[in-house]
Amino acid sequence: MAASARSSLWPDLSAKLVARMLSAHAGIGVILGALLYIVSLSGVLVVFHAEFARWEQPHIREVQSVSPELAQNAAQAVLDHAQAAGEVPHEIMIFMPTPDSPRLAGGYEDSYWFIDETATLGEPIDHGFSEFLIDMHYYLHLPSTLGLIVVGLMGVMMLALVLSGFLAHPRVFRDAFRSHKPGNGQLSLADRHNRLSVWGAPFHIMIPLTGAALGLATIVAVVLAQSEPEMTVTDMFDTVFGAGAEQAAPAGPLPDAAQALRVVERDFAEDGLIPWIVQIHHPGEDEQTLQILTAAPDRLIFGEYLQFSPDGRFIGQTGLENGEFGQQAMASVYNLHFGNWGGVPIKLVYVLLGLALCVVCVSGIQLWLYKRARKKGPQPRLERAWIALVWGPVALIGLCLTLDRVFGLADALLAPVFWIGLIVLTGLSQFAPSKAGLSCGLKLAGAALIGIGASAHFLAYGVSGYQSPAAWGVFAGMMLSALVLTGDALRQPRAEATPAAVTAE
Repeated sequence: MAASARSSLWPDLSAKLVARMLSAHAGIGVILGALLYIVSLSGVLVVFHAEFARWEQPHIREVQSVSPELAQNAAQAVLDHAQAAGEVPHEIMIFMPTPDSPRLAGGYEDSYWFIDETATLGEPIDHGFSEFLIDMHYYLHLPSTLGLIVVGLMGVMMLALVLSGFLAHPRVFRDAFRSHKPGNGQLSLADRHNRLSVWGAPFHIMIPLTGAALGLATIVAVVLAQSEPEMTVTDMFDTVFGAGAEQAAPAGPLPDAAQALRVVERDFAEDGLIPWIVQIHHPGEDEQTLQILTAAPDRLIFGEYLQFSPDGRFIGQTGLENGEFGQQAMASVYNLHFGNWGGVPIKLVYVLLGLALCVVCVSGIQLWLYKRARKKGPQPRLERAWIALVWGPVALIGLCLTLDRVFGLADALLAPVFWIGLIVLTGLSQFAPSKAGLSCGLKLAGAALIGIGASAHFLAYGVSGYQSPAAWGVFAGMMLSALVLTGDALRQPRAEATPAAVTAE
């Protein structure tokens, strides 16, 4: 007698429902792949975030350094402005000129201005587009803590994909130096995927590793704080980055930032530290304190916090520059992740390697779609959606650029335009007559919008208004990007290869 079939723990589901669940499962995989790609793409752009900020307001006077007295007067001007407006700032910050941002600026809370040589508050800082890119990469435009955690988890996923990709392909190093005859879409794509994965392996491991460290630091601090009942999350961060100056002054004149800056120039220049941000907590009130964050252009650390007494005497430093190895390592994660440690040449290397990482993300999903099509037949919905999710962000970043620089769209609306636009494009992609036409159209739209935004910005300021060398570099980079997108779209084959017809090696 035949044995009875073992009953399943799961209830019987209709074939139609199972098919829908499998389709939803595949769709979620594509969405996660798209988010990894968007984080990578925005990371490429954020490498030059300081240059983008200088490009947005290219007419601002740039200087290599300012006197300590001017910085002191700038802090007083900011406080006077706040008091005249009936506001009580929690903290005043004066941004000193640095190689990445050679401009004097300052402000409090959400109000910041450029400051001229007479310590007069000038034009408000307007970095809407560069901040839109930063928020996309840091948080995916989610609330800050949640966004950091989500992006940190994306870093963990990317690191897992990189490592598992090597383990799953024992011949990957050999395949990185071989190529197949053109004409086979899957094998040509696999060649490109393998080459870029191997050649950029150190970068592809370092970027998600440091990104995960930055994004998940809050979770780690929460977990560690639970093991110490008297410690808070803030206390955990303070053990690495310091708790700020301890000597406070009574209400009255501002602390002597000018004297503190003289001390930095005299005693810390040999260590490669330069003044970056002057921080005055509770300015003009009881318990006001003075701290200076210095930058270290020739080191991997982002800088060092120096604490001063109210009369400008040096009283201590956090230890990011000369403390424990773990402290210095944590202080180096940010610059290592974003390439802020070797000037423009290193940034260009990061951009090239970052673009290679974008290609690896895209080609990985595309190879999965090829294999899925072979096993289950053509997947037109997923394939069209993936095209929209790859080239749609490029076009939408161009759209946000144009809306911000040409039409002055409110900064808060740029993120909704991007994400709602991406959802709409993905939906409309299902009605595209052909995949090749969809890809070509999105590339051309991206090229046109980037070109329009960059050109309109240039025409608004003119040659005389482009006083910043960084502005010329960003403008040239945008126009080059538009030309590359146009050329790629025009040389793209109009005939579509059917993934289901592609044979395996």
